[in-house]
Parts: sequence; C-alpha cells; structure tokens
Amino acid sequence: MRRRVFSIVLATTVFAWLRAGGMLAICLAIVLVTLLATFAPWPPAMAGAAEDHAGQVRSALKSGYVRNPSSQCSPVDSDILGWPKAAVEKCSYRGGTLSGLAYLLIIKPERIAAWIETACATYLSGTSGCFKTLLSCARSNSGMMFAISGNVMEDMDGAPWTNYLFRNGMTVTLPGAKNGSTTQIPMEQQAQLALAPDSSIARIPSGVTRLWRTLPHQYAAAFPGDGAPTTLATPQARQAWLDIAKAQTLAALEANRNRLLEAYVAAHPKTLARGRCPADDAP
Repeated sequence: MRRRVFSIVLATTVFAWLRAGGMLAICLAIVLVTLLATFAPWPPAMAGAAEDHAGQVRSALKSGYVRNPSSQCSPVDSDILGWPKAAVEKCSYRGGTLSGLAYLLIIKPERIAAWIETACATYLSGTSGCFKTLLSCARSNSGMMFAISGNVMEDMDGAPWTNYLFRNGMTVTLPGAKNGSTTQIPMEQQAQLALAPDSSIARIPSGVTRLWRTLPHQYAAAFPGDGAPTTLATPQARQAWLDIAKAQTLAALEANRNRLLEAYVAAHPKTLARGRCPADDAP
C-alpha cells in the first residue's frame, strides 16, 4: 500500500512540474520517473509477481501422503518398468495399521506449474482462476502423486485404509491381490507385484490417469493421431493405454506441456471454467 501511495504522489508531482515547464523541471521530472519505475509495482505480466505458481505447486505436493515424514523414500538403483531411475523413488509407508510399497515419479514443481500454465493458456484463455482450479483438481484426485507402480492405499471419506495397485498412474488388477481389500498384503508380495510385467495385468478398471483424471477416450478425442484406445476390454488396448500414459508423462517431464492434462481440460472446459473439478462425464 505504501508503495502504491508513493507512486501516486510521484506521478502527480511529475505532472505538475511538466506543466510548469522549463529545463530544470523537465530534468527533475525525468529523475522522478526513474524513481517511479524503480519503486512502483510491476505489472504481473512483466515481473511475474501476481502469483508464485511453482510455490503453490510445491505447497500442494505436501498433500502426497505416501511421501510423509515417517515414510522411507529412497532413489532406485536401476530403471523401473521402463521408467528412468533418475525420475523414480521407492517409498515404504504406513496407512493406519497397514504398510505399503510404491514407486513414485519425481516431478519438479516448476514443471507441473508450466503444464498448468500451458493448458490454461491453450484451452481456457481468459478464465479467471484457471491455475488454481487445475491445481486443486490434481490435489484432490491424486494427492499430487503419480504412482509408477505399487500399492497406493487410500482412506477416502473416513473409510478404513484400502489397498489399490497402480501402474503408470492408473489403478490396475494383478493376480494374487485384491483391490479394495483392507487387510495387509505381505510386503514381499507387494514388492513382487510392483515389478510384475505389464503383461500380467488382468484388468484396468477405468483407465483414469494421474495427476488429473484423464480417460482413454478423452485422450483419443483430443489427440486422434496417437492411436489411444477408447475402451480397455482387451490386453492389446490395455497395453496401448499403459504405453501412451508412460510415453506422454516421460515427454512431459522435459517439456512445458502435458498432453494427458490437456486432454482432461479439453474434455471438461465448461465445468473447469466455472472453477469446479469435473466428474468424468461432465462437460
């Protein structure tokens, strides 16, 4: 506030001196304009001062409960299921009385911020609060976690902690373990399931990917040339969607856009424009 008042006073003084005329007045006006440029707040587009998007993402990442102070997260020694080791960490954690094991993708806050900024500019240009809305949707959908593989337990709406197996950011079914169970899966079995090949996946219930909720038919509509399936009824379709989710996420780690996010936004422009996180069938 003090800087704003100071700027107004300076501007008024400059205007008065210029009206008075004379070389000295003009010189003094130039000096004051320089001071005004130094101390006045810069427009957000010029200085990027409106919002610290990366800082907001950094704060949102704290909602990822698999990574918490009591968890044991560490780098991996080799690539995991086609994911480069530098982008993966292995986490052992607890949910209530249960123990879980998951391999999580490491994503820089600045990268996630850039994805959201690009999606907003491309699909929801001029929509107030777009960044905040998309960040909120990621946080509520995934806890800002992209599970490459493993058991991501949940306690939604006060329910007991429940086991859910993941692969390439989506829930999958593997032989020998039941999704939705509330009993401990032996850690040795979890370790084996986490590294089981994609070919052992028996079912992909919905195909919803993280960080947002991108469905395969939504991606196919947004990017028809990529060969994404619209249903996941066959092993070939399931593998195609797993491969696309992996390839697009890996590409996004090195880019300022994420096509999985963009397909999600393209599928729900009206709901997102109202500042709401959409249901899967919402416009």
